[in-house]
Amino acid sequence: MLNQKHICIFASSSENLAPRYYTLAKELGKELAFSGAALVFGGGRHGLMGALAGGAAQNGGRIIGVVPELLNKPGITFKGCTELYCTSTMHSRKQFMEDRADGFIALPGGFGTLEELLEVLTLKQLGYHEKPIVLLNADCFFDPLLEQFEQIFKEGFAHTAFRSLYELAYTPKEAVRLVLEHESVKFPSKLRDLEVSV
Repeated sequence: MLNQKHICIFASSSENLAPRYYTLAKELGKELAFSGAALVFGGGRHGLMGALAGGAAQNGGRIIGVVPELLNKPGITFKGCTELYCTSTMHSRKQFMEDRADGFIALPGGFGTLEELLEVLTLKQLGYHEKPIVLLNADCFFDPLLEQFEQIFKEGFAHTAFRSLYELAYTPKEAVRLVLEHESVKFPSKLRDLEVSV
């Protein structure tokens, strides 16, 4: 669809979570569909991925799944994708999702979700993109990570201006709104700092 926003959601495939997390993911999928934005996600049918895509599908949303070749097998991928792309590696999968997205939302998740989140944060810090990044901090799940971020700022590992790399939402509706209404922020140049120190 012309000018349709694409929102990439980082979501877990775990089936061992508390029911509230699946409810949260399904609600986020529904809010994406209601907003008119397309879902870009890892293409899985299990865990939060499946709940997320199911919520979008049940409400007429457009769903773009991206799976690495290793995982493109029956019973693993979500059957209701509007478009399904297969990439050669996990790395190329992330690249595809990042390129296709107009913004990112991280659901509560594990190592994979955190790795995806930190990559887009780092790329934004370095100026490779200016896309919105939202942490859906339901039940304050990300509070320990945010405390670690504050330690990073306190110890000088990152400039405090980089607090604006990301925004926090506490409901799916708020998360989608923050992405769609985002206005770009200019950050200090890490490259300029490195050039000055040479």
